Amino acid sequence: MEFGTLIFTKPQRAITDPKLAEDYGYSHAWIPDSHMIWGDVWACMALAAVNTTKIKLATGVAIATNRIPPVTVEAIGTINEIAPGRVVLGFGTGHTGRRVMGLPPVKHAVFREEVRVIHDLLRDGEAIYNTEGMSKKIRYIHRDRRFISLDGPIPFYVAANGPKTIALAGEFGDGCVTTGVTTPDRVETVKKQLQAGAAQANRKLPEKFPIVTLTHVCVLQSGEDLDSPRVKTMCGPWVMANLHAFAAGYARAESLPAPVRPVFQAYMDYVSKMKTPRAERYLELHRGHCSYVEPSEWKFVTPESIECCTIVGPREKVVEQIRALEKAGLSQIFLNPPMDGFGDCIGEIAREVIERV
Repeated sequence: MEFGTLIFTKPQRAITDPKLAEDYGYSHAWIPDSHMIWGDVWACMALAAVNTTKIKLATGVAIATNRIPPVTVEAIGTINEIAPGRVVLGFGTGHTGRRVMGLPPVKHAVFREEVRVIHDLLRDGEAIYNTEGMSKKIRYIHRDRRFISLDGPIPFYVAANGPKTIALAGEFGDGCVTTGVTTPDRVETVKKQLQAGAAQANRKLPEKFPIVTLTHVCVLQSGEDLDSPRVKTMCGPWVMANLHAFAAGYARAESLPAPVRPVFQAYMDYVSKMKTPRAERYLELHRGHCSYVEPSEWKFVTPESIECCTIVGPREKVVEQIRALEKAGLSQIFLNPPMDGFGDCIGEIAREVIERV
C-alpha cells in the first residue's frame, strides 16, 4: 500500500511540507486545485519539485473547464521538466474547484471530451481539439527545446465517484482517484466500474491498476476514545469536508450510515441558518475546507462522524483494515491531515501505520 498526503497550496508550505512527507516515507504529495480556497496548484507544484528528490507530485485534482485541456497538459509537462518521472496528473469534474463559485460539477459529456483530449495530448503531444464550433488538430511544437516534457509518460489519473465517471478512468486513465473507499466491497465495486469502462475501449487493464482513495487515518492511543481532543483535531477537517460535500449536494444523505444521520441533520439545520442568502450560500459553506474547522462547527466532529468518515481505531485494527483494502486491490490512501498539526499528523501515521503495513 502506498500513502500520499494532501499538501496545502500555500507557497511557504509547498516548500517545506512535501519534503517532510518525503522524509517520512510517503510516496505521493497531492496538491489540490481550488482557486477560490487555496493558492495556485502549479506554482506550488513547482516549489515542491525543486525542494524534493523522490516523492511523486500529483495534482489532487486539476479541475475540468477551469483551464482548457492544452493548458492543463502544458502545465503538468512544465512540472515534469523540473521533476522528470515524478509527476501525476489527477483530473476531475470539480467539487470545491467549481462549487465555491456556485457552479455544479462539469457535465459528463463535457468531462469525457476533456479527458479524451488530455489523454491524447499526454500520449502523443497532439490531439483533435473541438472548441468554439471548430475541430482543430493541436500539437506542442517546441518539444525538442524542452519547454515542457511529456516523457515518462506522465500518468493520468481520472478522479471519480459515480459509476459513469469511474468508467472513464477505465477507458482513458492510468489510474483512478476516488473518495471514502474504506471497505473491500467498495474496492470491488470500483474495480467492476473500471472494467466496464475498459471494455468500452477494448482495453485490458493491468491486474494492479492504481486505485487511490482520499480519506483519513487515525490511530487511537491506549485508553483513548473517538471523542478525545487529539482525535477530533486530527480528523476534524476531513469530517467537515465530508459534511460540506453532503450539504452541497455532492453526495446523497441516504448513503450515510444510520448512526451519523442525526449529526448530518443537525448540520443541515445549522446550514439553513447561515448568514448568507440561500442563493449565495456556497460562499460560506466551504469555509475551512480540508484545512481547519470553523469554531462553530466543532460540535459536528463527533464520534459518529469521525467513525463514518475515517479509518480509525487501535493500531492493530487500522493496520488490519488497510491490509484488507490492499488485498482487495486498493493501491494508495491519500490522507487529509489538518493544516495546523500537519507534521505531527503525518509523522504519527508514518510511525504507527506506514512502517507496519
